[in-house]
Amino acid sequence: MPIKQAAPRQHHFMQITSQQIEEIRAGKIKTFEILFNAYYPRVKSFAFGMIKDQYEAEEIAQNVFLKLWSNREKLSSDNTLSSYIFTIVQNEVYDFFREKHYSLGYQEKMLSTPQNLQYEIDSEYNIKEIKSIVNRTLQNMPPQRRTIYQMSREQFLSNDEIAKTLGLSKRTVEKHISLALATIKKNLGDFLFWLFIFFIK
Repeated sequence: MPIKQAAPRQHHFMQITSQQIEEIRAGKIKTFEILFNAYYPRVKSFAFGMIKDQYEAEEIAQNVFLKLWSNREKLSSDNTLSSYIFTIVQNEVYDFFREKHYSLGYQEKMLSTPQNLQYEIDSEYNIKEIKSIVNRTLQNMPPQRRTIYQMSREQFLSNDEIAKTLGLSKRTVEKHISLALATIKKNLGDFLFWLFIFFIK
């Protein structure tokens, strides 16, 4: 069964107001960015402390915030927000140890971006510029890494399929995808990278 204990009380964060929580519940992605920036570093650090793997800790943190956004109507006062977030983190870490693998493939579990959310993202962020940054980043990658990334994220091929097609080991494919994503994240920043991974097609 998933771990249900609350997170340690020693975590302290920038105050998220009741008004901001209500705005997030109403689907304001720009306000969610405030929560993301307030909690993401500690969430990632907490996950890393439990699994001792930086890459996996980042993926867990990103998935935590996807779950927060998907279940934003459950958010309540800031007095219980930290415990709620870290309960999700602990459950994600539990799943990691149970399944022994994690993937950024949460896109496959998202049916589609609701129209109102797409409008919110389009009005608050320069999607064209985000895509431009990603495209420039890809153009500056080694050709093989760029090809592997595009086969994975644009053609939706599995790592096994990519490895077989290119005559590479699965581990080599995984390494190239990891490095490509890390470079894109470096150029976008944590929150815009999160938006790009889950909501920008």
